[in-house]
Amino acid sequence: MYKSLLATSLFISSLAQADLLDALKYYDQKDYAKAQTEFASLLPLGNETAAFNLAVMHQEGQGTTVDLVKTQAYLQLAYSLGDKRSERLAKALYTKLTPAEQQQANASFEQLVKVVQINNPAMDEQPAAKVPEPISRKEPMYPINAVRRGLFGFADARFLIDEKGKVQGVEIVNGYPKGTFDTATKNALSAWKYQPTGQKHIGRVSLSYTLGNVVLSKKHIDKLIKEHKLFDFALAGSPGHQYMLGSLLRLVNNNVFAKLEEDPAQPLAADFSLPAELFSQSYLEPKYLAGFKGNARVTTDEQGKVTAVLESNPLSKTQLEAMLLGQKLHAKAKAGQYAISAIINENRVSINKVLHLSPYYSSNYWLLTAAKNGHLDAQRLMAARSDEWENYMLQQNDAQVQTWAGVNKILQGEQEQGQLLLEKAIAQQYEVAEEIKAAL
Repeated sequence: MYKSLLATSLFISSLAQADLLDALKYYDQKDYAKAQTEFASLLPLGNETAAFNLAVMHQEGQGTTVDLVKTQAYLQLAYSLGDKRSERLAKALYTKLTPAEQQQANASFEQLVKVVQINNPAMDEQPAAKVPEPISRKEPMYPINAVRRGLFGFADARFLIDEKGKVQGVEIVNGYPKGTFDTATKNALSAWKYQPTGQKHIGRVSLSYTLGNVVLSKKHIDKLIKEHKLFDFALAGSPGHQYMLGSLLRLVNNNVFAKLEEDPAQPLAADFSLPAELFSQSYLEPKYLAGFKGNARVTTDEQGKVTAVLESNPLSKTQLEAMLLGQKLHAKAKAGQYAISAIINENRVSINKVLHLSPYYSSNYWLLTAAKNGHLDAQRLMAARSDEWENYMLQQNDAQVQTWAGVNKILQGEQEQGQLLLEKAIAQQYEVAEEIKAAL
């Protein structure tokens, strides 16, 4: 009655380091006991695919007796976690259950919901904390090996700024290609200095490494994706490839002069090539617009003149229409939809083309998917952006997350709890924790 989306054949690579791929492998080998265990381990992460596949296994009696009550419960869980296909299947099965079975299924579903720890896996960064003004920032040295191999990418880092403005405990949060620019980034940041404030702060920065615009061209990126079969393996369920694809798309997404919005209705190219729009948007210089406040969204015609106001806050649509309707939005504006945002303490606004793309072209989508599928680095990245993920990783006794959660608590005045977390990380011989504790 139900068809699993489990792949019948997968290419296992060294990038595979998470539970979903293991579960798919065990299922393919008909080792249903291990597959069921691996799928179940992903339920706390709010993994809808794991819930759906557990429904299939209970419906088919794979590694367990046929149990339509549990099938119903898992289908309801999968749907509640965002798996749209499960809604129709759950409704169809529900009508075939007896009233007593329906009640049992609902009770089982309620128990399963309690297992889920990641209910709101948001990717949006928390508002950036204020940090001191930089005094000197050393440019990183481009690694010789990366130059020879024509590699480009980025490294995201966080670090502690002490009372004297010195950088301590640099840690790489994310990067592409993995590990390539870590040392160069750490060496550069360790020499940075900030204005002394007498207080400690947590700093965050993203450093890009490029050898020229050619490496960020559509042709070059498409070639990389195809050479490594990133989309193929990511769609097949490999968390490692999902993380790698998300990291590469992060570099692309962050270099687009546009506001990207996920739209499930938008298609994924049959050859997995990236949309040309991701590489064709030109930078629009901020424009002076007296009286504008907050944010807005407008549409423009071929001449770039505003034809409609879609959203406006705190100004009303009527106020903004009086200000912009029929006016040229920007000298470089063309037909489309644009997002307008006021620049704080200025009479200028930033203007960005809005691009509606398939989620498959979104860095956030793949990094979150990798985390929900059990990829450790992706989960650590989520922990830096979400309280739910941080709490989950603390329960997993992750030293990296313990370190920065401990620093946050100490800076917020919760000395005892913060020190306890740092001690737990140090007990696992996490060097960054030792360095930061010494600095604190």
